[in-house]
Amino acid sequence: MSNLVASQIMNYADVSSRANAIEKWVAVADICRCLHNYNGVLEITSALNRSAIYRLKKTWAKVSKQTKALMDKLQKTVSSEGRFKNLRETLKNCNPPAVPYLGMYLTDLAFIEEGTPNFTEEGLVNFSKMRMISHIIREIRQFQQTAYRIDHQPKVTQYLLDKALIIDEDTLYELSLKIEPRLPA
Repeated sequence: MSNLVASQIMNYADVSSRANAIEKWVAVADICRCLHNYNGVLEITSALNRSAIYRLKKTWAKVSKQTKALMDKLQKTVSSEGRFKNLRETLKNCNPPAVPYLGMYLTDLAFIEEGTPNFTEEGLVNFSKMRMISHIIREIRQFQQTAYRIDHQPKVTQYLLDKALIIDEDTLYELSLKIEPRLPA
């Protein structure tokens, strides 16, 4: 999704259209937040922080203060700072359904796997490690127990999965430099 967002913004040749696209995607990220889709929030905010988008000073100058403030709020929610402290707190206080950022849990699982032995010094299975892993899996599963009540929109699915809309990272950056060339030092 991050690739799609960045690509859609870079498709616009004029500054105002790019700024409007940024505003639209920040609004979509806020809707994701309201739906407790924190993976979506992270994907969109990550796209807006890609170097190809972030460096477009003239474009960002046209983005409203309200949108920038909302963007800051969304970024703070999904920030990786403090092992995703804010996101963990948000998830703890939200009711399912929700789509958490799975990367946070994968990081936790990798940390446990790498840092905790499978067996105790006595050669017994380390049930403490297994409990930690189980706790994380249970936390993920709690969000899968309640389904969203949203009607399927085939056009939206088709749009989100359309690979023809995606511009690769190098081309995005080249477009960014073409749109707003580097200033001489």
